[in-house]
Amino acid sequence: MPRKKSLRNNPPREHEPPAVFHLSLKLRGGAQLGKAVKGRSKDGKGKKDGSGRETSEEERRLQESIRRMEMNDYLKRLTVSKKALLQEFMAKEERISRMNKLKIQNHWRKIMRLVKVEALRKEVEVRSQNHERDVDRKDALIQMLDRDLEEAEEQFQMALRAHLLNVDELIDLQDERLLGLEKEFESDLRELEHEFQTEKNKLAAQHTMERNELQRIMQAVDQQEKEREADAKQEHEQLREEIRNKNLEDINVLRITLDSSIEELEQHFETAHLNYLQNTDQRTQDFKYLTAKDQDLSRDIELKIRKIERLQQSLALWRTKIAQNVRECSERNKALEEEKAAISHHFQTLKAKMNRMREDQRRRLADLSQGAREATKKLDTHLQLSERILQLGELVRKLETERERVLPFYHSTLADEREANELTESVRLAMRTELGREEEEALHMLDFQPQGLHNGVPVSEWEYLDLFWKRHNKVQLDEMALRREKERVANENRELQTILQQYLAGISVSPTVLNGANPLLVVNGRLRLHQPSMGEDGKPHRKPVIDANHMVVTNRVSR
Repeated sequence: MPRKKSLRNNPPREHEPPAVFHLSLKLRGGAQLGKAVKGRSKDGKGKKDGSGRETSEEERRLQESIRRMEMNDYLKRLTVSKKALLQEFMAKEERISRMNKLKIQNHWRKIMRLVKVEALRKEVEVRSQNHERDVDRKDALIQMLDRDLEEAEEQFQMALRAHLLNVDELIDLQDERLLGLEKEFESDLRELEHEFQTEKNKLAAQHTMERNELQRIMQAVDQQEKEREADAKQEHEQLREEIRNKNLEDINVLRITLDSSIEELEQHFETAHLNYLQNTDQRTQDFKYLTAKDQDLSRDIELKIRKIERLQQSLALWRTKIAQNVRECSERNKALEEEKAAISHHFQTLKAKMNRMREDQRRRLADLSQGAREATKKLDTHLQLSERILQLGELVRKLETERERVLPFYHSTLADEREANELTESVRLAMRTELGREEEEALHMLDFQPQGLHNGVPVSEWEYLDLFWKRHNKVQLDEMALRREKERVANENRELQTILQQYLAGISVSPTVLNGANPLLVVNGRLRLHQPSMGEDGKPHRKPVIDANHMVVTNRVSR
């Protein structure tokens, strides 16, 4: 029956020598073989001669089975003991590994604490320097803002003075305009007063004339009415006398001719007399009423005729004034329309000019804003670059050598300066020959480039940055030299690692050495010249090998 090997949690040890088992077989009950067994008959000896071969075969098989059973028992005990030994060894290794892990963690914690403290110190130094620079920059910014505020205050005062001057000029213009309007109003008022006085005198004279005429008419009407009344009374008296005389004559004739009917005639006479009296009174009253009515109508007609004549005269006068006013107003309106057209044309011209100027100013403001934004971005980029350069310079200053601190820049020779000046002049001459006359003015701006001071002597911008470029070029050369030195050291390190690996492969026995090609190792009488396993890309698999001594030497891990 096969045994199940429990090798979990029991990793194989690479350098453990192979186990050698020494077996000493001792069969139980072996001394009793061939002796008489209890309960066996004594006649067996006779049978032994006949069946001796069968008995020996059975005993041999029995011994082999007993031997196998004892071997199995021994192997079981050996397996159990080995398993217990391995478990004990594994527990011991786990304790040792935990202890080593704690030691390594403590050691790494100390290393990381030191590195972190150093990094924090450097960061604190950098932050303190940045803070000092920020404080200086903020002080400069405050001073600049103070100057801007003073300039803004001066500009405000200038604008206020200009505004007050403009307001005074506008007030003077308004006063002159008000004086002119007041004078014009006074002249118009005097003219209106003169016209009103003239028209008033004319109306008073006309009223006096009409009143005198009405008085004369009233006197004439009264005289005519009195004459008419006297004539009517005289005619009435004459008619009355005539009628009375006629009645008397009729009475005498009737008295003479009609004596017999005097009573009837008297009665008829009385009746006729009464009718006559009634008719005469009615006509007299009608005559008086019609006379008074005729007088009233005549007086009303005369008044209306005079009123009509007066209204016609006033209407003619007003028509003349209206025509004159229409003529004056038409001329004035024509002049005002011409002035309005001129003002409108001037307003449209000024409006178009203001719109063009506003568009131009808006375009210039947009260009200025865009240029300011681009300049701000460029200045921010330059500022960040300069800050980064200053930070790197401060960090690099700690790593400078004594020679670099004493003599940080190499001296430029006169030949270099002469060559630079000749190149500059050649570039200017080439640009002048290529460009036209219109662009010659732009070339004059080359003479007005930004300048700086170096040791109290004004120099151009590119010469002012000469020291920076010297240091930059020196850093580039040092970087190239360090890169080449690093490549050389890396190649040398790889060669040494290869040699060390070959040496270790020759003196140690490990699964890597056993599985790899090694002509110095002989196992089971055969050379271990197996080819390494090939990958998918056709190249052999290479396991990374990390040398602890190399890690310590290269300061990747502290001792």
